[in-house]
Order: sequence, then structure tokens, then C-alpha cells
Amino acid sequence: MTLVILLLIPLSGPVWSVDLPGFVRGEANGDQGVDISDAITILQYLFGVSNELPCLDAGDANDDGAIDLGDAIGTLNLVFGGGPAQLPPPFGQCGTDPTPDNLGCLIPSCSFGPIVDERPFTLETGRSGLPYRGDLPTFRQEGVTWSIGPQQGIVREEISFDEYGLLLDSTLPGDLTLDPVTGAVTGTSLAPGIHHFEIWGRAGGEEVSLIHCTIPWLSEDESEWISGQDLSGPGPYPVSSLNSSFNFTHQLPWPPPYPLYVCSTQQPPDTEHLESKAMRIYMPAGLNAPAPLLIFHHGSGFDWADYSNLLEHLASHGVICVSVNDPFPYFPYTDWYCWGGHDEAARVLLEVRGIISQLEANPAHPLSGMIDWNRLFYSGHSRGGGTAMAACEFDPDVRGVIMLQGTDARRDSWIGHTSRWKRLPDIPVLSVTAEQDTDVTYPFSERILERFTGPSTTVTIYGGCHGFTSDASEIGCSSCLWQETAPEVDSCTYITRDLQQKLTRHWVLAFLRRYAFDDLSTGGLLYGDEEQRSSYFSVNSRSNLSSPLVIADFDNFPLSNLSLPIVSSNMLLFESGSCYDWPFPLPQPIDSISNLVFILSPNGVSSIGIPFGSPTSPIDIGPRKRLLLRLKNHDIHLALDNLGYPYNATLSLTDANGRSAEINLRDYLPGEEFHPEPAPPLTQVRLKYQRFITVAIPVTSFLEVEPLLDFSSLTGMTVQFVTDGSASEDIRIGLDDIRFE
Repeated sequence: MTLVILLLIPLSGPVWSVDLPGFVRGEANGDQGVDISDAITILQYLFGVSNELPCLDAGDANDDGAIDLGDAIGTLNLVFGGGPAQLPPPFGQCGTDPTPDNLGCLIPSCSFGPIVDERPFTLETGRSGLPYRGDLPTFRQEGVTWSIGPQQGIVREEISFDEYGLLLDSTLPGDLTLDPVTGAVTGTSLAPGIHHFEIWGRAGGEEVSLIHCTIPWLSEDESEWISGQDLSGPGPYPVSSLNSSFNFTHQLPWPPPYPLYVCSTQQPPDTEHLESKAMRIYMPAGLNAPAPLLIFHHGSGFDWADYSNLLEHLASHGVICVSVNDPFPYFPYTDWYCWGGHDEAARVLLEVRGIISQLEANPAHPLSGMIDWNRLFYSGHSRGGGTAMAACEFDPDVRGVIMLQGTDARRDSWIGHTSRWKRLPDIPVLSVTAEQDTDVTYPFSERILERFTGPSTTVTIYGGCHGFTSDASEIGCSSCLWQETAPEVDSCTYITRDLQQKLTRHWVLAFLRRYAFDDLSTGGLLYGDEEQRSSYFSVNSRSNLSSPLVIADFDNFPLSNLSLPIVSSNMLLFESGSCYDWPFPLPQPIDSISNLVFILSPNGVSSIGIPFGSPTSPIDIGPRKRLLLRLKNHDIHLALDNLGYPYNATLSLTDANGRSAEINLRDYLPGEEFHPEPAPPLTQVRLKYQRFITVAIPVTSFLEVEPLLDFSSLTGMTVQFVTDGSASEDIRIGLDDIRFE
């Protein structure tokens, strides 16, 4: 049995009614048809009878970038059947030139559209010396399905882009080219910096989305990255606040539109609930240009005013911030529609966006003309973080999302048991979590990391807790003194609220500097190796750098991404799975995760071998600069397992000539044994390092060991672990995403 049920979420923001101008290839005289008169028009232009063509691009029948006899001949062959049955695109329907040239189109002969929506989109990052490929969004709207037993249905229809193009008379930067069918942007040469351009995507042959594209491009030496910046201090703008309110109607239909998953069967008392929502706008004073906008949700158990420390900090750096008071989705609403309320709260964020748009359009309001709608961000704490991600899913016209101890809305209200969130929106994401969080524990956040598809960074603050992100509440913070005993080792916070908030401000501003202000300098912090040895936080990242060479993501274990077998020796466990032993939160089933999970021999040498090829068929890593992998120690929840790194480890690369270079892997892992700023101050907190970190090893490190190592003919990689029998627990390790970038 299949049911089709559409999830209707109102979208706020600009309503488009503009059609894009274009042309049809071969329609040289602009009379809405391709016939012999178009060939005559081209000939008259070539021989001086006519001074101009209405649209030179349309007259370029063979799309060679010039108007000549070949175009007249090609048009005649089309009309009389002496050649191909069609001309190069756009042909058959109105469009724009997929191969830009210098011809131009003075008088477009047609229009197409309408433009139904727009979105910012950050393509893969390029680096000088690497071949470039970036991919535009595949879907205008991703589909969502549900299934329970034999029943299945559609929550939201899938709408795919079937064509892409440049705006009329526009070009791509550098030598980039666009594939109008696949949406791939390729090239080799671009000036370092941030490049902006616009692409249209057409779905179903009619509806058009306007995509505001950004390509970050690094120098070969990545000199744009500036290390050592402290972004936790106040910015140059004084901040004022404006308080207001609005009415919002929560819909409470019964029965639900499709089966919910492990939810209450209690019927709501009414079909709708009207509630007044308070709203606070944090305004930077003295702005001289439109600014980015961040809309923030407080989550469950917190208050809209609990985040002034963070939002005033961001406003002082030139970001307009809005905080809304919205407790209803997380309490009464969930009595009928599951535990989270993320979708209902997301509707409130979308409403806030619409209200801010109305205020900005009012010439008498302080917001008038002050918002750059191409730099919109959703953010939130706890369930507010999951809400921010849900809002991005419903409204793709957003530059990025910031989740602070964010929850996973995969099986939340109004979505039942669905396919949703298997792949999260392809936008830049920052997820800041806390190690000692007893509300949204770390496996939650790392499972979400597995499903990010755009540039993403996950930061886990060592010793932090859930409520310390806010200014007032300690929800999710156990009231206990940290001790090196179970269960205190896993549940007691051991840093101050001030330190956690300082670190949070630092990371959030680094992300906004990168995506709200096009500042490449924070890239090393977000995506490089600047903090991989930190004793304050673990950092996981997916930089979205173009042309990575992926060796193993363990999706097809025991084969690598090169279709070769991954081998081991002296392991007690060696399999693909999840490196977590606490399935929180329920309900089951937990989403599958494809880390490599292994347990070392307690005393001796254990090893992993990952072949790249044979001496006659090696791999060439080209101009890639570093070897990256994700690594974590296993966390046995509520057990005394704060072991640090209880092993020595080496990593070696081998080439087709039998040369090998071995480096000490421990040199690239955190080395501090104790936390540098524990609370109380005299506490000694032994760091566990049980969160995934992205380990980056410069390929030059291998050349320092073996200068003749040939990176154009690598045949394999070996990792060896040496243990001495002193560990009190199984040494279980997670490994993932081995790649050269």
C-alpha cells in the first residue's frame, strides 16, 4: 500500500515573479521560430545588408563563438534535413548559452522561468595546482518517504534539476566551465580568493531556481589561512537590542497525516493553538552596508534571553542576530507528535524570517535596508540546533547552519519513520558539542557528522556540558565534582561556564567570518591542522576541498575505495560498524555508521594494511599536500577508561620501487596528558581523547624520512600499533575517511 502525503511548510522570503531572459539557438531574427528566414538574416548580417543581429548568441547556430557562413549553412541543413536534427543548446526551448563567449544578446527573443526560489550555495574549495570539480545541487527539493511494515508513502515529492545554465551574457570566473546536464563545474585555473557568480537550475522543464554560487580558492601554499587568531573577544560595533512580539498559530490536526513512529496516540484538545512569541533583535550600531542575519532558537528548557553573551558577541562583529521565545513545540506539542518538536519549531524560525523581511522593508524601522539576504544563517542550542537544521531543509535559501549541542531530528514529530536526514542539507555546517553533556551525548553529534554533505566542522569541548552554552541554565550538567572514578569521569563537568562560552564564541565567529564575511583566513582552524593537537577540544572536519583522493571510507569493507582488500594482523576485533557502545537516544534502530572498528592486542604489535595498488599499477597522488584520516579511542560509558592514547603507533607509505617512509603517528596526535584549565583550578583531569579528530599529515613529512619516496607510484599504507599490556580496558579504536587532499 502506497500513500502520497505532502508535507506543507510555508516558506518565507522574497516571492519571485520574474522570468529569466534567454534565446533559442538558430532563431537569428527573433520571430520565435527557426526557418530559412534565420539563415537569410545571418547572411545579410555577414554581407553588410544588415548592421546587427538582435541576438548574436542565437545566430551562432553551431556554437563556435563566432558568426560566419557555418552558422547559415548549419541552419539551412537543419531546416532542409541535410544535417543533425537539432542545434547545440539552448534549442527546442528557451535558455542561455552553456558555453559562454563574447557574442552577447542585445535583444533576447524569449524568457523562461518563472524563478520560484533562490539559494546561496558553496561549491567545493579549489586550490591552485589541483584540477577542479565542483557539483551544483542535484535537487531543488529532496524527497522524503515513510514506511512502517508493508505501508509506505511519500512525505515530500522529490524535485530534481534537469538543466543548468548561466544568466544571459554572464561568464564563469577563470577557465571554469559548466556541464548543463550534470551541473558539474570544472577547470584548472582561478585567482586565489572568493568568487561569486549565479547559475539557474531548471526542474521539470519550467520552474527555475536561482543559485548564488560561491567558490573559495586557495593559493598552492594555502597562505590565506592565518593561524593563532583569537576570535573570542568583542568586536568593533556597539550593540543595542530591540524587543517585539508576534502571534503564531500552531496547527494540531488529528489524525496525523501519516503514521508516526513510537509516538503518543493522544488526540490534541484543539485543532490549532495561537501563541504570542517574544523576539529580540541584537543590532550592531554604525553599520554602513547590509549585514548578515542569524536567527537563533533556544531549544528545550532554555529561554530566548539565555544566549545574550553569544548573540551580543556576534552582533559586535557585525552580524544582526534574532532570538525568538518558542517553548511550545518542545512541550505541549510533543504530547501528541513525538519527543522533539523540531519541525514545528522550524516553522517558527521560518515565520521569524518573514517578519524580519517585513520589518526591513519598512523605511521607518532601524532594520530598513540593513540585511543581506544572501547571508542568512539559522542557529540554535540543543533541540534548537536540530530545529535550525530542519529549517534549512525546508528553506534552502540559507548560507549555513550553526548547531550548539544540536539534537538529531531524524525521527521527530511530523516525520514518523522516514528516510529523512539520511543525507543532511548540502550547506556549510558548524556543530559545537560538549564532552560531559548528559543531555545530548557525543555519539548523537558524531552520528549527525556522518550525514553532513557540505563543508562541515564538529568541535567537542573537553570538560564542557550542555547548559554551559547558555547564560543561566545548567540543564544537562551533572552537579558533581569531577573525579577519576566511574561514573564521575564521564558525567561531571570540569571546566567553567566562562571557558566553555569563550571557546564557543571563538568557533562560531570563525565559522561566520568564513561564510558570512568571505574571510578565508579561518580555514586552517575550521578545516586544516591548526587544532589537531589541542587539549581544549577535538576537531572533526570535512573541508569540501575539490579533487580528494579517497582511499577508504569503509562503506564497502573489507574492500577499500580502490576495490582492494583491507587486511590486519594480531587484532581481537576488526570490522566495519559504529565506534559507540551507548545507543542514545532511543528510539531504535540506530542509523548505521561505517567506521572501521578494531581492538588491539593488549600486548604486542597489531597492524592494518591498506593497499593502493601493485608495483605495476600504483596510484599517483598528484599535487595533493596531505594525508588525512579520522581517529578516535573507544568510550566505554560510565567506565574508568580515561586512558589517553595507550599505544605507540607508526604510519608508513610504500612506493612501487619498494621504498618506504615511516612516521610516528603519535607526533600528530594530542600530547597533553592533563586539561590545562580545569575547574576547580587544583583539579588534575586526565584527558581521554575519545572523540574523533581529523588527523592531517603533510606528505613532506614522509620525504623527510625517505627523500626518494615516489608519490606518483604509491602502492600502500601500513599502520602499526604497539601496546605494553598496561591498559585496564580493551583498546578499541575507530578509524574513518582516509584520503589525500
